[in-house]
Amino acid sequence: MNLFRVRLLLDFLAVALIIECLAYWWLDNLSHELFGTALFLFVILHNVFNKRWYGGVAKRKMDAVRIVNLATIVCLAIGMTVMLVTSFLLSRDLFPFTALSGAFAVRETHMFAGYWVLLVIAVHLGTRWSVVMNVVRSTFGVQQSAVLAWIARCLTLAIIIWGVRSFSEMGFGSKLMLTYSLDMWDFSETTLGFFLNYASIVGMFVALTHYGLAAISYLSRPSVRNGA
Repeated sequence: MNLFRVRLLLDFLAVALIIECLAYWWLDNLSHELFGTALFLFVILHNVFNKRWYGGVAKRKMDAVRIVNLATIVCLAIGMTVMLVTSFLLSRDLFPFTALSGAFAVRETHMFAGYWVLLVIAVHLGTRWSVVMNVVRSTFGVQQSAVLAWIARCLTLAIIIWGVRSFSEMGFGSKLMLTYSLDMWDFSETTLGFFLNYASIVGMFVALTHYGLAAISYLSRPSVRNGA
């Protein structure tokens, strides 16, 4: 269980690093490349820790959760590969010998992949959220109760509402569609707001994925389908 907690900690650190990397205009280029390198190291560790999963994926009975989980893993592999290749082509500090001059299209592709990776990771976390919450409860000795359940639901609703607002404020939909925009976050005004907005977007997709899959699982029960 301790190893699993370490894995979860690394996963959340990877999400934090992606958001950190999105704050490129706040960081200097070297910091951005160092955070990006650390992100790829976490991804490698994540795959090392989960190597048993790959060996048993063909043996498992597929349901909605496992199908979505598998799809996110494939998308993450594609997205991280695009980010890795474009990182080498754009590097100015750590790997300047692999960089291309100019490379505006490569830079746009790198940013495009970064936003999609953040979204897909959020969906991936949503498929595993029940496991995450079980680990959190066992770690801190929290007992399930109706009061805590309603507090969690209210908090989740608040995160979704904030996430919807942040999705619009940060222009996240445009970024996912590779729409060129000059809007940038004013870090001189508030740095914390940038990170909280992106954290709420991640939380929104985690919650929507978790509850969406829970609804699908409930509706697919024979007793529900038969109207019992």
